[in-house]
Amino acid sequence: MKLVDSTIRYAIPALGIATRWLKEELEARGVRTPLTESCLKELVTDAHSQGVGAEVPAPYATYLRAQLAARAEFLRQWTLSDDRIEPGSERLVRIARKFALPRPWKLSEPVASESTRRAPAWLNWASAGG
Repeated sequence: MKLVDSTIRYAIPALGIATRWLKEELEARGVRTPLTESCLKELVTDAHSQGVGAEVPAPYATYLRAQLAARAEFLRQWTLSDDRIEPGSERLVRIARKFALPRPWKLSEPVASESTRRAPAWLNWASAGG
């Protein structure tokens, strides 16, 4: 790894450039859910941790942008749809739950069903002769 690439690996997240990139990706995908700065930082840190110590095939900035795009796509899926989350996204689900990000739930159509429960015996206490 070159010295310049090593310096860039730590400068991009530290200077807030990665947070700006994540915000741009979220806006491009139509995510309107307000996210706190700490949530954004944790998502950036998670994306950054994927590239630290690993040999990335492209320049680090390109790799980090791809990781941030994947997180933005996850947030789009989490906040705008009720689709199942693919396996392997446990870290991102943990972050989404930690910051209580909303999830739309589709409600099924209400259907009436017959109750099979019997009335409790104590309901008849006043009518007992005695």
